[in-house]
Amino acid sequence: MAQVNAQTLGLQLEKVRDKVPLLYQQDHSLFDRIMKRDVEKVSSRNMRIPLKILAGGKARQVNPDGGGLGRGSGTTYDVAQATPVYLAFASEMSYLTEISTDSKEKAVENAAKAELENAMEGFRTFVEALLNTDGSGTLDSVVSATGTQIIVNNANAFYDNQDIQIFSGLGGTNRGTVTIQSVDANNKALNLTGNIPTGTTAGDLLIIDGAPGTAASSLFGIEYHHVDSNVGTWMQLQRSTYPGKLDTPHVGAGGSAITPALVRLLIQKQRRALGASTGAKDSMLFHLGLDQEAAWEQVGTVVSQVITNQVTGSSSQDMLKKNAPTTIAGRSTLVSIHAQPGRIDLLAPDHWFRAENRAMDYYDVDGQTIFPTYDSTGGIQTSNIFYLFTGMQICMDGPRFGAYLDGLQIPTGY
Repeated sequence: MAQVNAQTLGLQLEKVRDKVPLLYQQDHSLFDRIMKRDVEKVSSRNMRIPLKILAGGKARQVNPDGGGLGRGSGTTYDVAQATPVYLAFASEMSYLTEISTDSKEKAVENAAKAELENAMEGFRTFVEALLNTDGSGTLDSVVSATGTQIIVNNANAFYDNQDIQIFSGLGGTNRGTVTIQSVDANNKALNLTGNIPTGTTAGDLLIIDGAPGTAASSLFGIEYHHVDSNVGTWMQLQRSTYPGKLDTPHVGAGGSAITPALVRLLIQKQRRALGASTGAKDSMLFHLGLDQEAAWEQVGTVVSQVITNQVTGSSSQDMLKKNAPTTIAGRSTLVSIHAQPGRIDLLAPDHWFRAENRAMDYYDVDGQTIFPTYDSTGGIQTSNIFYLFTGMQICMDGPRFGAYLDGLQIPTGY
């Protein structure tokens, strides 16, 4: 009888592709920009940020023929304050994982070395998500929840294996902590390792692990600094003390699609707040998500026309350019998958900085950065853990230096 393939499987070599593609997002473009900018080294005490907040002086018409000049006044100064919050990112692997992948003869990639790089990328991506929040550590809210799945507004605010808390509201009931098995960005779904906590309902808040679930208790993001209100506080200053000085210029779209007129109104409101010369084109940028990038491109598509006999052979003859527009009203765009859908923020990078108590790096004890874990008997387990750690706060020196446009229509499918 002829020899069959099954009889020779013990001789055959197994082929393993030597490329390991990334199947999840690691996007931290805004945080990268802030990391390159000003950093103020601070202690655990509040950092004080002086502000020239109210104009002074008394202007009047006078009678120089013996008339009085009247009394005067002076400029009012006050201080905003910020203190670091502390963030950590833990990575753990078994000893068998390390020794089974520590050479090219054993594995296509050294898992221990790769994990060091993956952890830093993951930590930066986590901070990027927090930069698009209101300062409470709230990444998103529940749209709907059933079984082991939660539907959200922007699943890219989360990552696989992340622990998140579910609160009924800020300062409300903590319904419990869940672990995300995997993030399905296009379906806006968080697939959990277990069932949703009892009582979870639409509108509940999804808050990072460890945060207390109260206002201004976590990293300050865009939605913390950019608020159009004279109520509440901004960096420990009562907005009501200085009405009209600590609010952010804002245009509400009311569910309509983005238009050049709305963008121009936003820019003009920002200029009106601090002067016509404020916000030179080279110092401002628009921060937006994929939904509004697509919406802005659609505006351009509608108003453009193609004259066939003027298209060169090397040009694209379809309806779209090779890339989406990279500017809005002459200002550069920073597109982020973490940006809140239906919102565009006009940022002034020169006015943003970090108050940093501990730079983002490995947590160490007398130079040791990798630690063993212990079992219930107190003995060492065959697994090791390391942490990335930072103490910082994201600050700006005046909420009126920015502006935002919200309530924008989200294109179908986004």
